[in-house]
Amino acid sequence: MLRRRAHWVMILASLLLALVLRAVLSAQGLPTQPSDVHHPFGIQVIDEATGRGVPLVELRTTNEIRLVTDNAGWVAVDEPGLMGQKVYFSIDSHGYEFPADGFGNRGRALEVRPGETVQLKIKRNNIAQRLYRVTGQGQFHHSTRLGLPTPWRHPNMNAQVMGQDSTQAVVLGDRILWTWGDTARVSYPLGNFATSGAWSELPNRGGMDPSIGIGQTYMVDDSGFSKPMFKNDIGGTVIWMHGIFTLEDNQGQTRAVTHYSVREGLGKEHRSGIAVFNEDKELFQQINQFSPDSRLYPQGQTFRHTDNGQAYIYFATPYPILRVPANWDAVFDPKQYEAWTCLEEGTTFDTCSPRLVRDANGKLDYAWRKDTDLVDAQRQRQLEQAGHIEAGEGWLQTIDIDKGRKITLHRGSVRWNDYLECWVMIANEIYGEESNLGEVYFLTSKSIPGTWEKAKKIVTHDKYTFYNPVHHDFLDQADGKLIYFDGTYTKQFSATQVATPRYDYNTMMYQLDLSDDRLNSVE
Repeated sequence: MLRRRAHWVMILASLLLALVLRAVLSAQGLPTQPSDVHHPFGIQVIDEATGRGVPLVELRTTNEIRLVTDNAGWVAVDEPGLMGQKVYFSIDSHGYEFPADGFGNRGRALEVRPGETVQLKIKRNNIAQRLYRVTGQGQFHHSTRLGLPTPWRHPNMNAQVMGQDSTQAVVLGDRILWTWGDTARVSYPLGNFATSGAWSELPNRGGMDPSIGIGQTYMVDDSGFSKPMFKNDIGGTVIWMHGIFTLEDNQGQTRAVTHYSVREGLGKEHRSGIAVFNEDKELFQQINQFSPDSRLYPQGQTFRHTDNGQAYIYFATPYPILRVPANWDAVFDPKQYEAWTCLEEGTTFDTCSPRLVRDANGKLDYAWRKDTDLVDAQRQRQLEQAGHIEAGEGWLQTIDIDKGRKITLHRGSVRWNDYLECWVMIANEIYGEESNLGEVYFLTSKSIPGTWEKAKKIVTHDKYTFYNPVHHDFLDQADGKLIYFDGTYTKQFSATQVATPRYDYNTMMYQLDLSDDRLNSVE
């Protein structure tokens, strides 16, 4: 009985103490309930030319609180202590510019009020328009917190994917097969390192408008996480794939085919060869292995083109200087691959003593040669630096037409474009001025392999990486006037030490309007 009475006395004492504290706080004018942080203040940053929300815009307060706009261009401000205050936000974004004040500061002071919103316009300097982050978590993070509708079925998490690297995609039947490299997961630092995959519908077959999104359905494991697309029997290795394409097999069935590489990241390769996608099992099956000394194999992004009556699969690296006959048996035989090269047939690239082919006048002789190493832009640069060829002598002489300087392209894609009636290349530069690996260019050519001499910058990054861009021609609109490309946004290989929250190590989609007058100088 005494214990029960003591229990009730303690409860009454606690209630009395709470009432006293509430009265004291009220008398001092202090809040007696949590602030309205559950009703955030919304800021949307929009492209002044299109009125569309701009993703990847950073807003920063004077005490270094950092907010980054989501796919719809929104940030939700719910910082305790800032509600009801006039708060200055600096505003910055790769390839976009907010007006500067008299002191050179680019930003705006805003009255932060719970539940209210404001819209700010930003100027786009990029020719290409940034649309949305394709992969990862929280694409509509701020929109969701503001209670706004979102256009995606999975607006903030799909297949437990936190980060994803480098897109390869093909149309297989009535669907698009998407694949990516290393994939980060939500539940542990180590994720899927044997390639990830997803399906989506073609835009003209029930799929989303590509200006809004993709609508991908991942292939997942029993836990719901994006599953490996390859079986790997070598611990501590990754499986990367390159050069995916479709081809009819000997039974007339269209199959997705790719090169695979089992390796220790950027280091030692254990084996490589050709793999074919099993649509029933939703796995790539390793069909054969190439010899370790094979000089040529699928790389980069692919397209089909007929030369002198023979159909070929071309591999853009980013220049289309590698090909194989579009024949089922040929793609499994490394001896059938050809390089557009100035090396003697059957030789390996050697910086110290390259075996170059020259004609009677001493001019470098380029031709399609089997079992012969590629001389891509970086290798050509090495030959120039070593004094084996003169500057301007090699096949690849690409100039930034705005700055009049030679540039070295790293990776990209080549596609035929009906609107321009020529081949178009989207590629990124290595050793760039604004960023080491983040400047993206547009080029055209009337022929293949082409010379690709004029390059126009369409996307820039400030000390950040945007690599392996790829133009998805199956998303083209208006007879090719509007094209779409994505690439991997990451701090890797850059001078940046601090990653962009949510965006880092994920793919970003851009739209390029080929009717833009600024592109005319490329033709």
